[in-house]
Amino acid sequence: MSSYDAIVCGGSFGGLAAASQMQGRVLLIDRLPIGDGETSASALPLACLENMDLLDCVEQVHEEIVVHTKRHSQRMGFFPFCTFDYRRFCEDLFQRTGAEFLRARVTGAGDGRVQTTEGDFEAPVIVDAVGWRTAAEKGRASRRARAPRRSFGVESRQPFSGDGLHFYVGRGNGNRRFYWIFPAGDHVRAGLATYTGESALSEDLARFLGRYKIGEPGHTHGGFFTSRLVDPVRRRMFCVGDAAGQCLPVSGEGIRPALVFGQVAGRLADRVRMGEMELPAALAYYRGAVRSHARGYRILDRLQTVLNVLPDQLFEGFARLVGSERGLPIASRKYWNVAPPDLLSAGPEPDLLPPVPGGEALDGWTASGSRDASAWASPETSST
Repeated sequence: MSSYDAIVCGGSFGGLAAASQMQGRVLLIDRLPIGDGETSASALPLACLENMDLLDCVEQVHEEIVVHTKRHSQRMGFFPFCTFDYRRFCEDLFQRTGAEFLRARVTGAGDGRVQTTEGDFEAPVIVDAVGWRTAAEKGRASRRARAPRRSFGVESRQPFSGDGLHFYVGRGNGNRRFYWIFPAGDHVRAGLATYTGESALSEDLARFLGRYKIGEPGHTHGGFFTSRLVDPVRRRMFCVGDAAGQCLPVSGEGIRPALVFGQVAGRLADRVRMGEMELPAALAYYRGAVRSHARGYRILDRLQTVLNVLPDQLFEGFARLVGSERGLPIASRKYWNVAPPDLLSAGPEPDLLPPVPGGEALDGWTASGSRDASAWASPETSST
């Protein structure tokens, strides 16, 4: 059985972000080649790519978000967003990692061991960034580990152009659709999502594209995404992205939190490799860092539930309130801080860690990594 300093399961945003902060002998495992298997709309705050020095991946910068309801369009200048080239992003970031890549399907992981279709591997540190299915063993263990709230989105690329990130709000009847058109240079990404997890959306997507004369759906991509936090520590692993339910509710923005929490996990993992922290201390710190943002997730989660059933006129009023002179600065600040891009870096930054409120003891370990007098409880305990 081959041994490594660390193993990262999943070669997309969260996994690559974690690997970018690790040194030593790191194995990165994914069932697809790096840059394949795009499932997202590939849009995020421009500051993320600025801080990671990946601006060469940008396809178009957008100064405004525009929310279209039945009778009103509300422009919101949160902060600059961008659409970017997914393949180039992944390939460029992977080249920085120095990790060894294995193309294989992960069949189980935890407690220092990863099982794959190409054999078993060992490492003292494991990062689970496989996605909403997680790297837990299949069956009941895997189902228990999954985030309880899943949404589904599907998207098609069309030869079109424009400016701004446009969201179109479908009629509210308890199963509201949320559509989008994201310009990306010489094309747009047009899609829709539903909060209920309903996945039969192809006909609805075709009607949406026809309504705005964008074209017939060609190749489409998409999938499930999670939007309710679960415990980010499982079987002595750091869980990142959809494996920990870190996609933001309401907006469906999953890239930014995957990058932010992925880099935090990678920095802590490398401290374990260097002998600067013991693994239980690093896992406790990571759990505390994620939980410090739980209140923002809860607020967005409740808002998502309300918006799904809110009558159209009230939804329009909500959009006006958020986009108003008084509402926009508050909404922008809160939305930024729920997964702050300030924590992202272009290379390994071992000291760039979020504070854990009060430096409190977490499962018997303090945020600084020293053991508390109380006995350490297993990181397998309670969910967020």
